[in-house]
Amino acid sequence: MSPHLYLRKPLLFASLTFVMAMLASTAIIIKLEGSANQKEHLLAYDLARAQANALQNNMHKAISATYALAGIVADSNGRIRNFERFADKILQYHPQIAALYLAPQGITTDVAPFEWREHGLGINLLTDPVRKTEAMLARDSAQLTLAGPLPLTRGGTGIIARLPVFLDDAIDANKPAEFWGLISAVIDLKTVLADAELSKLVARGYDYELWRIDPSTHTHQIIQKSPGFKPGNNIRHAIKLPNVEWTLDLTPRHSTPFSNTLLLYSSIGFLFSLMLAYLVQLLLEASRQRKNLKNIIAERTAELSQRETDLRRAQRISKTGSWSIGEDTQEWRYSEEASRILGYPSGSKLDCSSLLQRIHPDDMPAVKQFWAQVQAGADASIEHRILLEGEVRWLHSQYDGQSARRMGTVQDITERKRAEEDLRIAAIAFEGQEGMLITDAHRAILRVNQAFTRITGYSREEALGKQTSLLKSGLHGASYYEDMGKQLEANAFWQGEIWNRRKNGEVYPEWLTITAVKNASGKVVNYVATMLDITQRKATEAKLEHLAYHDPLTGLANRRLLIDRLQHSLQAKSRSNQYGAVLFLDLDDFKTINDSSGHGKGDLLLQVVAKRLGHSIRKGDTLARYGGDEFVLLLEELSENIRETAIEVQMIAAKILADLRAPYDLEHLEYHSSASIGITLFDKQNTSAEELLKQVEVAMYEAKSSGGNSYRFFDKDMLDIVNTRAALEADMRQGLLQEQFVLYYQPQVNSSGQVTGAEALVRWQHPQRGLVPPSDFIPLAEESGLILSLGAWILKTACAKLAEWQNSEDTKNRTLAVNVSARQFRQNDFVTLVLDNIRHYQIDASKLKLELTESLLVDNVEATIDKMNQLKTRGVGFSLDDFGTGYSSLSYLKRLPLDQLKIDQSFVRDILNNNNDAVITRTIIALGQSLGLAVIAEGVETAAQRDFLQQQGCLSYQGYLYGKPSAELR
Repeated sequence: MSPHLYLRKPLLFASLTFVMAMLASTAIIIKLEGSANQKEHLLAYDLARAQANALQNNMHKAISATYALAGIVADSNGRIRNFERFADKILQYHPQIAALYLAPQGITTDVAPFEWREHGLGINLLTDPVRKTEAMLARDSAQLTLAGPLPLTRGGTGIIARLPVFLDDAIDANKPAEFWGLISAVIDLKTVLADAELSKLVARGYDYELWRIDPSTHTHQIIQKSPGFKPGNNIRHAIKLPNVEWTLDLTPRHSTPFSNTLLLYSSIGFLFSLMLAYLVQLLLEASRQRKNLKNIIAERTAELSQRETDLRRAQRISKTGSWSIGEDTQEWRYSEEASRILGYPSGSKLDCSSLLQRIHPDDMPAVKQFWAQVQAGADASIEHRILLEGEVRWLHSQYDGQSARRMGTVQDITERKRAEEDLRIAAIAFEGQEGMLITDAHRAILRVNQAFTRITGYSREEALGKQTSLLKSGLHGASYYEDMGKQLEANAFWQGEIWNRRKNGEVYPEWLTITAVKNASGKVVNYVATMLDITQRKATEAKLEHLAYHDPLTGLANRRLLIDRLQHSLQAKSRSNQYGAVLFLDLDDFKTINDSSGHGKGDLLLQVVAKRLGHSIRKGDTLARYGGDEFVLLLEELSENIRETAIEVQMIAAKILADLRAPYDLEHLEYHSSASIGITLFDKQNTSAEELLKQVEVAMYEAKSSGGNSYRFFDKDMLDIVNTRAALEADMRQGLLQEQFVLYYQPQVNSSGQVTGAEALVRWQHPQRGLVPPSDFIPLAEESGLILSLGAWILKTACAKLAEWQNSEDTKNRTLAVNVSARQFRQNDFVTLVLDNIRHYQIDASKLKLELTESLLVDNVEATIDKMNQLKTRGVGFSLDDFGTGYSSLSYLKRLPLDQLKIDQSFVRDILNNNNDAVITRTIIALGQSLGLAVIAEGVETAAQRDFLQQQGCLSYQGYLYGKPSAELR
């Protein structure tokens, strides 16, 4: 049909439209009526089902109480106690239940609540005419049964639920369960129906009837119904309960007659058809205008769509989005690309506050200034960062304040910024401390940095275009560069140490790294080389290696290099019959020179000694400083005859001793020194460097013990002595740990024989050797340094003994003398150690007397006096032991804060027979009296000795005459 026919006869087509609309309205009205009836029927069915389910749930909830009570009966094996308490608890949670009965063997014996006890007790449910049907059904089917509705004796109507209980045999598991009885629950029908809220159906426009088939009469029994219920086309829903089925019938009530509804719908259809016909007429009349307008709009829409598509494509390619702001400068409109750049889903609303949350904190001030310019309508642009899902993105935003639409752009410039940063880092890296050059595939230099110029001496202009061969030193052969080329071809990488030549001709070591740069097809287009001048590193390595194997003071080999060469020499002896020799040299009295003149003079002396020893060795021999003032000379390839070797070594040792005895000019001061030398010979039978050094050290000590300035060859007996000494030192260390040492006390008396105190003398109770005398272990303790630990133990034990004496009237006034070695006294914390023990044991400091030897006066007298004064001010007394046997200086003696002089027993022993000893004794006593010091004599063994001393004015004694040292002082 031609479109022009609609335009020529609009009224005809309007009439046709009216007829068709009326037909359609009639069909719709009929359909709506059918739909309404069906919907109403479905609604009624849903209501019936919902109410039936609610009623069924209420009944099952009430019935569940019987199962709970049955569980209690089963758990108690049928002997239930406190039934009322359990039943009351159950009734509290089940308000639908009016009462609970227990009926063992079918006879009711218990009921709750209490007011129900007068009804139903003692009834045999299995024989009672009214109750036996459901009771026997429950027992035989082992299932819960319901009876009723029935009138209750206490009034009202109820449902009786009866549950049989069977008990298992606890002894025989295979024996069938035995019938115990019945549990009955009286369910208040009124409460159950009220909880189901059936009355609400009437309020919703429905009449109902709840009924069942009576199992006894098989007749229709009404449980509950609404007043207006009439049988007919009812909606029915069954309610399944134990051994019975209830039925709920529902009938809707119609308030509007069918004819009224049809008339209303017909009127609406007529009006609608009339309006539709008129509308068709209007539309047909405007059709031509619409058609023309539609063609124009289609053309313009296609054109705009293409422009928008092109714009989106252009923005996506350039990563530039556009945005504009509304009149209130708060809401933004932005393009699809802008939303992608800013990280927002397309179409979501965007405002200033939400954008500011994504701005990088460091750029926040600049962005706020940019936004202020935008709000002011001024042109503005900014580069800033945003945080998008943990990633930092760079944006360039620009705003045109002169545009009518108030538009701006945002561009993602992250890649550009990264490229700029990479270029900046690359530029910095290229101009780093390492020399760099870039060549083409043929090794022609294209670019160099400043470090290259500094390292090689070639300027940029001199290097560009040249081959890398201009740096060759000539020290590497062609095979070296061929191997380098093969590795570059295989791995595109080479790294290693190489010798190159500078512009001035200097050859230098260089660490070179070459990397091949390939294009997409895998062809090498460039080589990038980094070079590091390692001249200084090489020098440092050489210096460190020299320091590792040489003594920094003398420049001689150190102990490490000596042992290495000695081991190498021993290995070489396996292929040679020639003897070798090791000389161990120790300077005599070097400590005295060091202490009296300072360590500077001592170091200078060691340097001169090293030079003199260097003149005494042959080429190929090794001279080493072993440590301190000890030197070792290793002589190799001497002779195949041991006698000739010994003679030759003896001559070398004699020459060394003579050279070292010559005076030393140390900064215009003359010094004299000598040495002790130990010698051992070795051949291919000797295999241990440590053993040789041990032998030669033993021989050196033998030379030193003979007075020094001599040499000794190693003797095996000497080694046995040293080993014995080492074993004794090890035993001492163990003895200190296991507290094998004890203190003995030798009494000190006055002229009347009264004990005034004692001297503490240490003894060693060795588990194998027995009681070891001090003369055997005290010198060893001094040499090994164990005297410090031993001395600290002696001081602590002596203070504990003084504390014990203080608690007794007989001993509280006694003093206790404790010997202190020079090495112990020189410890920095000696004063603190003494005072800590005094405080710990809370003793009277004046009862503690420290005995010092004259060796303390040899060096550092000022420090000795200072320590003595610190202790003296706290009350500690001092006695000078073995007076007259050492190097006492009267000038020092008068400055020392002493309390007592002790005459050595070597003078007392022959005091009656040797006039010199008698004179010395008188002098010491007189000196003490003149200085105001008390005097005590040790080693007094006879009354005659005591009488002589008393006549000279010595009034205190110690010795065997008064008692030997013992563990307890009497």
